[in-house]
Amino acid sequence: MSDRPSGSGSERAPQPGAPVIALPRSGRSEAPDFPAARHVQDHWNALRGARLCPERAEIDPKPLAHCLDVMFIAELVAPSVARLRLTGQQLSDLLGMDPRGMPLSVFLTAEARDELGGALEQVAKGARAVLPLRSDTGLRQPALDGVLVLLPLTDTKGQITRILGVLETRGPAGRAPRRFRLTAPVQTARDTGPALVTGKVTPPQRPAAVAPGRPLARPAAPPRFRVIQGGKA
Repeated sequence: MSDRPSGSGSERAPQPGAPVIALPRSGRSEAPDFPAARHVQDHWNALRGARLCPERAEIDPKPLAHCLDVMFIAELVAPSVARLRLTGQQLSDLLGMDPRGMPLSVFLTAEARDELGGALEQVAKGARAVLPLRSDTGLRQPALDGVLVLLPLTDTKGQITRILGVLETRGPAGRAPRRFRLTAPVQTARDTGPALVTGKVTPPQRPAAVAPGRPLARPAAPPRFRVIQGGKA
């Protein structure tokens, strides 16, 4: 289902330096364990350039073809609530049903949902979030490690209303449904470009020059997302 801009918002100067919420795996790099998550983050970074984040209509599935099974598009329906609109096959396998239309929190344990809500509030302001996950052993359910990546996207008016996400796991999923807990305390960092520098600091504050709901600069002639079927993206 393709997204077509329904109008254009006013433009303003792009804002670099999106804050990052990082919940790193203890001393372990994401790259070897979760290559799709790393590739999607790199692609998102390349699209946004000097802006806070790219536009939803810029997301083209072609360069992400090998990652589509673990990707999703979610809509921010409240500051701490994201509803799944487009989802890859792995998300259906983990839940045991089509998760489209459900809140993203359906994949997390009750104890982890408040922390997810706090991360979504920051993503709605332009932050990025990386959450390390683990689903514990159960009946016909092997222990399962994963990572949840949340990347903000703007609509045609320049407002952050969508999330480009990745839910990637390592190992057999076992019997569905699988639900995950977080495996590390929240850490925050600020982006200085394609490379991320992380460190434990206070929760990120929105940059003063970026007011919620204010439009961001739009790229010229963005490509369209046409491959994934179903749902309101």
